[in-house]
Amino acid sequence: MTRHAAFLTSLLLAGLMAAGGARANDLIRIGADVSISEPTHGSLAAVGGMVAVDAPVDKDLRVAGGDVEVGPDAAVGGNALVAGGDVTVKGPVRGYLRVAGGEVKLDGPVAGNVSVAAGSLTLGPDARIAGKLDFRGGELNRDPAAQVTGGIQHVQRHGMEHHEATLAERYSRGWTWTAVLLVLAALVAGGLPGPSQRLAQELLERPWLSALLGFLTITAVPVAAVLLVCTIIGIPIAIAGMMLYVLLLLTGYVWLAVVLGGLILDRVNAETAALTAWRVGAAVLTMLVIAIMARLPYVGGVLKLSALVVGVGMIVGAVFRARQTRTSVAPT
Repeated sequence: MTRHAAFLTSLLLAGLMAAGGARANDLIRIGADVSISEPTHGSLAAVGGMVAVDAPVDKDLRVAGGDVEVGPDAAVGGNALVAGGDVTVKGPVRGYLRVAGGEVKLDGPVAGNVSVAAGSLTLGPDARIAGKLDFRGGELNRDPAAQVTGGIQHVQRHGMEHHEATLAERYSRGWTWTAVLLVLAALVAGGLPGPSQRLAQELLERPWLSALLGFLTITAVPVAAVLLVCTIIGIPIAIAGMMLYVLLLLTGYVWLAVVLGGLILDRVNAETAALTAWRVGAAVLTMLVIAIMARLPYVGGVLKLSALVVGVGMIVGAVFRARQTRTSVAPT
C-alpha cells in the first residue's frame, strides 16, 4: 500500500479510535491482508481486504474488511464492531457485538446484546448470547445447540421484484439527471480552469495511484461510517462524513469528464484548449459520452464505477500533492 493510501486510511481509523476514546495502548493495523496473532493491551482497529484476529484484545475491537474472521482465541474484553463481506466471529466478547456484513456466522459467547445487519446470519453450536439478538436481514440459520438468553428479534427485508431493463429503457431513463451532470461539467470547465489543469497533471503523472486512492476512498469511507454509527457518539461524524462522501463522488464523476475532455482537446488542437468555449464544449461532450456508455448492458456498470474510482482518486491525489508542496515550502 502506498504512503498516501496508508495515510488516508489511518485518518479514518484514527477517527474510529477517537470516537471510542483512544488510549496509549490502542493498535491500528492497515493492509491488504491483516493478521493479528499477538495480544493487544488496549483497543484494536483494523482495515484490510482480509482481516484475521486470533489473539486477545483487552478493550474494544473495530474491524472492517472484505473477509473478516475473529478466531476462538480472540477474546475481546470490551465491545466489538465488525463490518465486512463475509464475517465470522468465534471469539468471546465481553461487551456487546454489532456486525454489518453480507454473510455473517456467529459461533462464540457474547456477554451483551448482539445486533446484526446482513444478508444471512448463521448461529453455530457454540453461540452463547447472554443478551438479546436483533437481526435485520435475510435468512437466519440457527443450530439447535445455539443459545440466545434474551430472545431473538428478526426483521426480514422483503425483496422487491426485479425487472431486467431493456436496452431502450436503459437509454431512456435518467436523462434529467444526465442534464444536471452536463450543466455541472460546463460550469466546472468554464469556471475552474486552474484546478482542472492540476487534476489533469495528477491523472497523467500518476494514473495508477489515482485509481488506488479512489478505490480505497470509495470502499473505506462507508465502512468507517458504519463503524462510527455503531459507536453512537460517532453518529454526527458519520452523517457529516457521508454527506461529504456523496459530494466527493459527484465531484469526481463530473471533474473526470472535464479533465478527459480537456486532455482530448489539447491533443487534437492545443490552441483551442485555451479557449473557454472549447473547454466547456469538450467537457459537456465527454460527460455525454460517459452517460451513454454507462447505459450499455453488462459493461455500463463497470464503466461507471471505473469513472467514479478514477475521478475520486484524482482529486484525493491532487489534495495530497498540494499538502506535500505546502509542507516542503513551509519555513523550518
